[in-house]
Amino acid sequence: MQRREFIAAVGTVAAAAAAATPAFAQAGGEEHMHPPKYKTLEQLTSECVATGNDCLRHCFGMFSMKDTSMTDCADSAYQLVAACSALQTLASVNSPHTGHFAKVVEMICSDCQKECEKFPKIAECKACAESCKKCAEECRKISA
Repeated sequence: MQRREFIAAVGTVAAAAAAATPAFAQAGGEEHMHPPKYKTLEQLTSECVATGNDCLRHCFGMFSMKDTSMTDCADSAYQLVAACSALQTLASVNSPHTGHFAKVVEMICSDCQKECEKFPKIAECKACAESCKKCAEECRKISA
């Protein structure tokens, strides 16, 4: 075997070993050293941010048509997006303040839910109200 062939073979073996190491670690059933404590809360706050933004987009569209009937809905959705974004960040890093902040976010979600329920025929508001309800319930569990 020539020197170039040897170096190429060693490189191939090293690359294969490096690629296989994570697969062996996962196959061996190793646990995460720092598992997420608030996975459900992370998912629900993410959903609230998405549906809240959808609701805001609808409200802004109404505003552009000079219809201000959804002003309170836009205000509550704006607060929802800000609060749930912050809570999602805290939950994702297992912050010890997650439970405390979840209590505040529960109130914001409940307020937004009530506001969105005033517009049951608007798909964005209906979806936002439903995600707010689920998120508020999870916040209640976490903050207890």
